[in-house]
Amino acid sequence: MAPYTATQAFIPLRVVTQRISNTPTKQLPHVAPILAATIADCRKAFHTPQSENLSKDGSENAILLHKLKTQLSALLQDKQPQARYAAVILIKATVEVGGWNVLQGAASWVRSLIGIMGRPHPLSTKKLCIITLTRMFLLTHEHQALVREITIPSLAGFTTACLNLAQGLGIQDSLLVVILQALSELIILHPTSFRPSVPQLQKLALSLIAPTPSDLGSEAAASPISTPVTDNARRLFVLFHVCGPRNTAGEEWARSLKTVLATTHRTADRVFRALIEDWRLSAENRVMQPIPASEVVSDQKPEPLALPSWTGIYAGIERLDGLLRTVQAFLATTTSAAVVLPVTNIMHLVDRILSALQPSSTRNSRIRPEIGRDEREGLGVGLPQLHVSAMGILSLMVSRMEGGFAAFSNTALEQVLWILENEREIEDVRMTAYRLVSQILSTFGPSLPKSSAVSLSRCVTLACADLLPPDKYSSQDGQACASHSKNASGINATSTNAGSYLKSVETQAKTSPAQQSVLATARELLPIAFTKLPKDFFSVAVRSQIDRTAILTNHKEAMLASVMNTATSKKGRKAAACILPLLARGYPEALEVETLLRPQMPLVQSRQKPEGMTMSDEDEELYAHEDHPSDIQNGFHRNGFGFNGNRNGQSDQIGSKDDILQSSTTSDGDMATIAEPPLVAQSTLTGLAEPKFTVSYTSSKRDREEDFNSTIQTGGSDVATLGSAGPTETGASSKRARLTMDQPPREHESIPAVDVQVLGAVVPQSSISEAVGATGAQFDVEQGSDESDFEMPTLYLEPDTDAEDDEDDDNDEDDD
Repeated sequence: MAPYTATQAFIPLRVVTQRISNTPTKQLPHVAPILAATIADCRKAFHTPQSENLSKDGSENAILLHKLKTQLSALLQDKQPQARYAAVILIKATVEVGGWNVLQGAASWVRSLIGIMGRPHPLSTKKLCIITLTRMFLLTHEHQALVREITIPSLAGFTTACLNLAQGLGIQDSLLVVILQALSELIILHPTSFRPSVPQLQKLALSLIAPTPSDLGSEAAASPISTPVTDNARRLFVLFHVCGPRNTAGEEWARSLKTVLATTHRTADRVFRALIEDWRLSAENRVMQPIPASEVVSDQKPEPLALPSWTGIYAGIERLDGLLRTVQAFLATTTSAAVVLPVTNIMHLVDRILSALQPSSTRNSRIRPEIGRDEREGLGVGLPQLHVSAMGILSLMVSRMEGGFAAFSNTALEQVLWILENEREIEDVRMTAYRLVSQILSTFGPSLPKSSAVSLSRCVTLACADLLPPDKYSSQDGQACASHSKNASGINATSTNAGSYLKSVETQAKTSPAQQSVLATARELLPIAFTKLPKDFFSVAVRSQIDRTAILTNHKEAMLASVMNTATSKKGRKAAACILPLLARGYPEALEVETLLRPQMPLVQSRQKPEGMTMSDEDEELYAHEDHPSDIQNGFHRNGFGFNGNRNGQSDQIGSKDDILQSSTTSDGDMATIAEPPLVAQSTLTGLAEPKFTVSYTSSKRDREEDFNSTIQTGGSDVATLGSAGPTETGASSKRARLTMDQPPREHESIPAVDVQVLGAVVPQSSISEAVGATGAQFDVEQGSDESDFEMPTLYLEPDTDAEDDEDDDNDEDDD
């Protein structure tokens, strides 16, 4: 790949300058986005060192940079709004790419942009000016010299221009959002510069944090205020504490929050006057006078915050909701200093809001009959929204305090479940309640008492009902059955009632699915209910309902949680069914499912048969790997290759399938009883040659009996003698070897060494090893009686005498 030369670096820059010069002014707004994207490719040209500018290519690069800056300055001073609009876009792109190299000469641009904000330009141009200036101030924060030269001298004019725009009539919400966001970003970095403007900024924020659009006759704004505007206004109001005196930011924050809490209680006194509250306000916050029942509920001079006045129950509910969301902003906004959170005061406010329930004829509601019906009904309609805001405060408290909220966890959970039980028809209430219950269970689930099981079961059951699809055909089937029965009882049973179909379509149209946010929070709750609570916290019926819901809705996380946290079976009761088969069928490719299944599956051994291996060979191979007691001989364990031990300082010689048998000697050097005759050619301790052995082998006792019967019928012998001429033919069914002499000697008789030498001279030592290599059999030799399939008698290597031959013949005749 060729290196990126300086000439290639300033080619995009040359294109930008040429296109700005050749493009008509009215077409610049359309070309500005393309030029801004091209400037982003000129990063290397803007960051070229000064030493490289002395060369030919560097000199041309410096000329192009100077030309671009001159063109942008000319566009800012142009009289046509299209040119100034394009200049703002290109300046922002140039500053972000150039960095310090461009910012050090951007003071004139800053003054021109602030001037455009105060002139009658389109709102889109003013919005871009605010965004560009905010970006330039943020970039200069890393360079203290640029802060002193550009930012600090310009912040006062920028703030004044923003306030003038925000207080203008007919301002758009999009422009107001940009102004509030810019002030919130800059007030944290330069609190001292904003300190003189705090009173004016507070007045702007107080008019936006708790609007009352339902109030028709107050000083509220004529146009409704959108939610993004109020959210940014609350954040700016919370950040005013950074502009306080040195080292007093935490105290200013606490004082501001205390004022908001007092104002909220004052507003609640007026809004809840139709209810007889059990909760009583503390003496320090009781600063209001009761309003006569004949007058319309209102607050003409809100205290202690200087908020706009409001009139009417609907405006009061909107004001109270805005103040509750302001408390949420205090908990959600990051502070510049450590603060002390008044947990008790906040929980008192939340307790008061959640204790107020809707008036109902079925419930013994404590209401004031002297209050008008319209106000009572308006309060009943607005209470669910207030409960949602109060639960939002609890959610932020749990997120901020985590384990420190343990003292209030049980009370908060019971309050939330109580509200959910009474207002389960409201989707916003269900969504907020599911989210808050999930947070409480995730943090304090294992420590919850068993008394909360009933209310939590109703909450989980309601979540399952939200997740399951609605029964669209129940009403249709019922109406169809009713129509059919009615027609059948009449004269013409085959007639059809068309009204039933119209009613069914109308009923189906009224049925609307829950909001996606409600479904999302309900799905999050189900697996948490299994993993964060004890196994036997819910009853079998509730667990079964959760399992059915998880299966029908394909909720993998809930199914996994159910399988990993199965209920313990109680005495006398049937064990709960496990949904592991359904989980494996639904998600066979999931790694979590494979992790659960693999340890519980039996071991499946797949062994391929070598070519030429018969069924008896396969059985023999399986038997060779079993831990049979005959595999242990004289303290050594025998595997498929030999004995894993050494005797008398001799090392085992391992063959492919042969067992290595070793002999032992007595302490005086004479040959003792040989338990494992050697099957490979090697010299003994006495220096004599190995004796000749006769090898007979069968795979089992049944095979030996069958071979014996066939021998009697054919008159042959099943013993294969191995001689010096090489291996002889063996029977097809013989697999295990038994070593015997041609003529077994009697017991308790020793073998002279000289006779052993004679026998060694008769039989070559390589005959046995050749036989083993030819047959490929695995020998199993053990010491013991001849009654077992895997035992062999003790071998003696003493030559027979004539007398002993006669005794053997007599014994054979007796056996016959």
